[in-house]
Amino acid sequence: MMNRQWVLTRIAKRVAVLLTAVMLLTLTNGFNWHAQTAAAAGTTPVERYGQLSVKNGKLVDKNGQPVQLKGISSHGVQWFGDLVNQDTMKWLRDDWGISVFRVALYTEENGYIANPSLKNKVKEAIEAAQKLGLYVIIDWHILSDGDPNIHKNEAKAFFNEFSTKYGHLPNVIYELANEPNGNVNWNNQIRPYASEVTQVIRAKDPDNIIIVGTGTWSQDVQDAADHPLPDKNTMYTVHFYAGTHGQYLRDRVDYALNKGVGIFATEWGTSDASGNGGPFLNESKVWTDFMASRKISWANWSLSDKNETSAALLPGADRKGGWPDSQLTASGKFVKQAILEGSSNHGGGSNGGNSGGDGNNGGNNNGSNNNGGNNGGDHSGSTPGGNNEGIVLQYRTDDTNAKDNAIRPQFNIKNTGKTAVKLSDLKIRYYYTDESKQAQQFFVDWAKIGNEKVKATFVTLPNPKSKADKYVEISFTDGAGTIQPGGETGEIQSRIHAANWSNFDETNDYSYGATQTAFADWNHGTVYQQGKLVWGIEP
Repeated sequence: MMNRQWVLTRIAKRVAVLLTAVMLLTLTNGFNWHAQTAAAAGTTPVERYGQLSVKNGKLVDKNGQPVQLKGISSHGVQWFGDLVNQDTMKWLRDDWGISVFRVALYTEENGYIANPSLKNKVKEAIEAAQKLGLYVIIDWHILSDGDPNIHKNEAKAFFNEFSTKYGHLPNVIYELANEPNGNVNWNNQIRPYASEVTQVIRAKDPDNIIIVGTGTWSQDVQDAADHPLPDKNTMYTVHFYAGTHGQYLRDRVDYALNKGVGIFATEWGTSDASGNGGPFLNESKVWTDFMASRKISWANWSLSDKNETSAALLPGADRKGGWPDSQLTASGKFVKQAILEGSSNHGGGSNGGNSGGDGNNGGNNNGSNNNGGNNGGDHSGSTPGGNNEGIVLQYRTDDTNAKDNAIRPQFNIKNTGKTAVKLSDLKIRYYYTDESKQAQQFFVDWAKIGNEKVKATFVTLPNPKSKADKYVEISFTDGAGTIQPGGETGEIQSRIHAANWSNFDETNDYSYGATQTAFADWNHGTVYQQGKLVWGIEP
């Protein structure tokens, strides 16, 4: 019975391709030249590539030839769903040359779990993609929920519904878990979850591409490569932000590719990991060249006019497309050009021009309305001294949800003095209130100097303050080296959890900056050199 269903599904997909071609020819009558050119017979992405599959770790077309899809991801449809419609997708196909569109259905953050009707926006995107001959990624966008198993039952029901309704189409791609994070890893949480959800999809759709997120916000592709799923048409996602993630992550991707698994970058940005900073266009070019050389398909974050660097559109951009380059951010211009390079899906018109400067600041990736802000982190509060009076601590938060189960401070130490400073002589203190009264856990998600060279201990203040009863003291091994005059450590991404993974309330924490999503000098954290305070103000 199952084999018969699979055969019928494959036949239905071939029929769907033919019907799509007929529909496109019909719809183009009376449209403008862009649409007529891009939608001509045999020229849309789905008509060119047909049923996709994975062969020897490569995404391949109906003829078994490697293909690189390039496109853009929506932001959360609960916030920017008005930009997800057939008109914008058509403009992106014809003017930008996209071949794939990713629709981001957040589970938390007032997303699908709280408002299941948001799935109708996903259906709208799928049906628009079918008419336009675009591939479409259905993104089950876990983020603050961290562990995909939290909403596993809802995921299984959702993907059962969508694979039943759309599994016969050749252009549908399923993304099962956007960014697993927190106390989860590939073998213990992510892989078992993905195995169950994959079985649900394969019961209805035998061959469309499935993409699975990996640990540490979809950066641990090496773990998936070491123990991949048995499904032959499953790929694994890597997410990166050019201002944060560099060669080490490209090395992980190469490791995975060399192990024979397929990689799809379903989300990447020209900013840093907060969605702000930059844009880092030179490093973005390194990444796009890297992906082109390896035929790694990608979707850029994000189609939104949010006031943040990674947004493609300037605030107030038209909700139906038709954007001149003057309505694109520097990131949007760069991404448009990156898509057009080597694209055979462009219907004419502007080719994007050169990227300009950063016109957007503030905000973050979780949809909160955030305008940056310094919140007291300035030089006037520093207390320099000790052997080197040039130590400066910079800080930003990687988490503007102040009441979840993690504290995510990120640091950068600069040496503005005239002599080199040994990192092993320095210690950073970050002050906070511990509501859990449990043992504390410290993680280094990434450090430019090397994760293994960063250590931490927790200290309870003998005389608690109103905004601090504990601090984490971050130190460095001898192997961390020195900071030369004018140099810096580079980014140190840290994370704190209570042993029982209960929630914190950071709103009253001394060192927390709710709006500090871009690095700035920060005097609410302190630095000690050989035990002497050289930066910051103690609470």
